[in-house]
Amino acid sequence: MRPQAIDLTWTKVRDGDPAPANDAAPFDVTSLLERIVERYHRTHLRDLASAIALADEAENSRASDPTCPPGLGDHLRRLAAGLEAQQRREEFSLFPLLRIGTPRCVAFVTRQMMDDHVDMELRLDALRRFNSGHRPSFEAPLGRQALSFLCRKLEADLKAHARLEHEVLYAALVQQRMDA
Repeated sequence: MRPQAIDLTWTKVRDGDPAPANDAAPFDVTSLLERIVERYHRTHLRDLASAIALADEAENSRASDPTCPPGLGDHLRRLAAGLEAQQRREEFSLFPLLRIGTPRCVAFVTRQMMDDHVDMELRLDALRRFNSGHRPSFEAPLGRQALSFLCRKLEADLKAHARLEHEVLYAALVQQRMDA
């Protein structure tokens, strides 16, 4: 079965929130994969680069904000490296397989991607703890407040991205395998 034949639903994705099946229109896998790469993968990397720059600036000016956790920039760099590796696996392993169809090995690759999402969730939890729940004091410099806002946005985007892949994309693969 070709991926374009998969008939699942997807409307609120452009807002980062997959819609219930009865409130959506059919999609094709290729369009969904392009959406994931452009809306999520590229955005995550841009946001992480900005967060790293803000963290470095905040750490370098710790005299004005002693609550900035030392090592926050390094923590974000490790998060970015893990995310880049995960995105490469998706873009160069799973997504090409989905564009040409769903060979038997796609179940293994999909399990790996789902494991990556669990790992990312753990990394986000660690970042939230490390960064005081992304809630700086009201007296914190604007750069530190911007960093916390950006970390909250990044966390929400990463969770919406994982939810989209789990509830729409991977669900399509499971359904397709059951129909085969």
